[in-house]
Amino acid sequence: MIQHSLFTGGSIAFLLIFTGCMEPSVRYSRDSDGTMHIMVPSDWDYRANYKVPEQRLKKIAESYIGTKYKSGGMSRKGLDCSGFVCIVFKELNRAALPRSSGRQWKLGNQVSPDDGRAGDLVFFRGGFWGGINHVGIFMGGNTFIHASSSNGVVYDNLDEEYYKKHFAGIRRIF
Repeated sequence: MIQHSLFTGGSIAFLLIFTGCMEPSVRYSRDSDGTMHIMVPSDWDYRANYKVPEQRLKKIAESYIGTKYKSGGMSRKGLDCSGFVCIVFKELNRAALPRSSGRQWKLGNQVSPDDGRAGDLVFFRGGFWGGINHVGIFMGGNTFIHASSSNGVVYDNLDEEYYKKHFAGIRRIF
């Protein structure tokens, strides 16, 4: 009886694997030093399947709260808005994003604020020509975290008058 159930279970697994009934899955492994490795099937669509790990994103982004604003900065000593986005996503998923908010704006797909999810980028227009000049990381619930030129890295709300006036859109790049 035990032999039969093992054989049946093995047969089912064999059939599922070799008939293509199983969907491709992502597998994770960790080295003894904690380095994570992600193994994906060759036909796996990264952009369609990846979801930003919200809690990890929040932990990384919030670790920068209070960091002062510094134009061109990309360290805990000081950073600007696009530098903040670059450094958070480099820590989060080793992404190498363009260094300017204008170039980041050209990535991914625009989504409505109602469809925004943690990890999407939120953009603002301003300056003399009204081009994209500010970026932050959408955290859900109309909140975003960014490097403010006056307050350093802080949370703000998209419903605040200044941000409503300058809002350009939300883009999903991950």
